[in-house]
Amino acid sequence: MRRVVLQSLILLAFAGPAAATTKVPIGSDLKFIEAQAQKTAASLQPGAYPRSGGQTGTWKTVTASDWTSGFFPGELWLLYQATGSATWRNDAQAWTAPLVSQATRTDTPDIGFMIGESFGNGYRLTGEAAYKTEILTAAASLATRFNPTVGAFRSRDFGPWSFPVIIDNMPSLGPLQWGAANGGAAAWGAEAATHAQTTLTYMVRGDGSTDQLANFDPTTGAFLYYDSTGGLSPSSTWSRGQAWGLLGFAQAYAVTRNPADLAAAEHIAGFFFGHLPSDYVPYWDFNATVTPTTPRDTSAAAIGADGLVMLSYLAATSGQRNTYLAESEDILGSLSAAYLAPSSSEAVLIDGSGDVPKNSEIDTSLIYGDYFFTESLLRLRNRLAGRPSWLLYTKGALTIAAPLASRTAVPEPSAWALMAFGFANLGLAMRRTRRCGLATAPA
Repeated sequence: MRRVVLQSLILLAFAGPAAATTKVPIGSDLKFIEAQAQKTAASLQPGAYPRSGGQTGTWKTVTASDWTSGFFPGELWLLYQATGSATWRNDAQAWTAPLVSQATRTDTPDIGFMIGESFGNGYRLTGEAAYKTEILTAAASLATRFNPTVGAFRSRDFGPWSFPVIIDNMPSLGPLQWGAANGGAAAWGAEAATHAQTTLTYMVRGDGSTDQLANFDPTTGAFLYYDSTGGLSPSSTWSRGQAWGLLGFAQAYAVTRNPADLAAAEHIAGFFFGHLPSDYVPYWDFNATVTPTTPRDTSAAAIGADGLVMLSYLAATSGQRNTYLAESEDILGSLSAAYLAPSSSEAVLIDGSGDVPKNSEIDTSLIYGDYFFTESLLRLRNRLAGRPSWLLYTKGALTIAAPLASRTAVPEPSAWALMAFGFANLGLAMRRTRRCGLATAPA
């Protein structure tokens, strides 16, 4: 379901100065996000985190242990960034605090989202030392999941797989990537880099589309088969998985400046944008049969737009940077024009698709969609103003086509030796023969 754009036309009249240089009404969209977040913060208590359904006026909530728990605190931090209001800072602190228990978990890689979006944004904006401690604790927890034989972090501790690696986890490596250069173990950076190269080798197809899940033998490191839990089939291209890959490899390149990461991000971006429908908001799977009732996924659109704005900083030439900038504006402009939630609700975006194969969270608001829409708008505002953007948990570290030496989040000298070792392992990984056909999970 898509809304007629009356509300957006009204909001457009109140757009800030940035709206004059872009088709995206950034100022009015941020005011709308503020209004929706105020209602959510007032109707819920910290510890009961919104996850889905807010377009109906009431969010389905989850506890701190859910993989989505960090996104609403993260949205509040982004509103503090946008406004400088102490009210938003106080709300963000209150909603971040209950997540402290999650940093020590070693049973999921999703703490990269849970801690990164909450404590990570909090540290970036306040410099609070206790927040940095939680980021580094989360990184140490994530590091326990690395298998050097596979060359990757284990993505799940459940299901029929022996060692699953999912494309979703590419952006959740932030605590490791940032922590390696900011007081943590230098090895974390090498491990994150190796994980990215394993993902590239096995999960980015020749046409730039991506597999969602690759299963490996944890003892030998051998690739076993492909599977998908979010997409239409193991051989299809799940739209949110494609967006996770785009954002994750852009993030990886911003940290490592490994040309392979940039090439991967651009290859994935080419497929993502090139296969969008005319209104730039993807259906839930790029291989889904399109009918009037085929679900869209605005969360995939928002995540993909965030990655494209990052590429508008990172790409090598001004022409490429301008292309990615224009593509991000196309997506964000469409979300703003036709996919904002009713003002009577508490959500920001409608028409997200959480888990179509399980008939769960379809045609609904998703808190991570709201988060990445907010983040994309703030990145776009910086980019249009010619200002640096943030990189993970460091202010101003992402500049237009920045050379390696200008980055803030650069590993200390001791880290480079271990990173070199990680990149050396890439040669071995790249020599592994990827199967030409797609093997599916056994029944």
